[in-house]
Amino acid sequence: MAGLALLVGCGPGETPPPASVQSTPAPAVEPVVEPAPAPETKPVPEPVQPAALPAAVIEPAPAPPPEPTPKPPKPLDPAPAPAPVVQSEPVPDPVAAVPSIRKPKRERFIEEHRLELKDQRWNVIGESEPYTGQTKRWTLEGWKQAEGAYRNGLQHGRWKTWWDNGNLRSAIEFENGKPSGSAIHWHTNGQRKTEGTFKNGKFTATAKWGEAGEALPLEPDTKQ
Repeated sequence: MAGLALLVGCGPGETPPPASVQSTPAPAVEPVVEPAPAPETKPVPEPVQPAALPAAVIEPAPAPPPEPTPKPPKPLDPAPAPAPVVQSEPVPDPVAAVPSIRKPKRERFIEEHRLELKDQRWNVIGESEPYTGQTKRWTLEGWKQAEGAYRNGLQHGRWKTWWDNGNLRSAIEFENGKPSGSAIHWHTNGQRKTEGTFKNGKFTATAKWGEAGEALPLEPDTKQ
């Protein structure tokens, strides 16, 4: 605009003086801050009222048909009874009798101090018949000294004797008052002494030991 004014004032044919060119600073351009877009507001949907359901119509259930009356069963003709079949029963085999493990009669027991010797047989005091049954003999101190059985007043079966200290002394088989069969003897300390048999009243040793348990040589005609 300033240049145009100078051209008009000078007229035609004049050369206008050069205008001093001043550098005009360009105005500062402030940054344009665009406003943040407002959040979009969505319309709130109106609550939908549930449509009223029509009232259910309850129809009455049809009545069940009447049950037919059952007819009485026809009487059945009785079946003819089968003729009995006669079979010959087999004869059972004879069953062998099993011996009872119980003794038919409990064996009698009498303490030896209640026995007395009559005619070389032992009887219960006050009885005339020889004694048959078990017996025991005790020392005055209360130790058991002997135990065995009598048959018709004579020693019969296995008889045992004890030392005064309570250790076994002998175990001998008797028959009709005489030793007959196996026999074992012990030392007073409880160590076995001899083993052997009695035959016709004579003892024959088959083994022999000392008091310490050492084996000893056998001697012929060993007697106890």
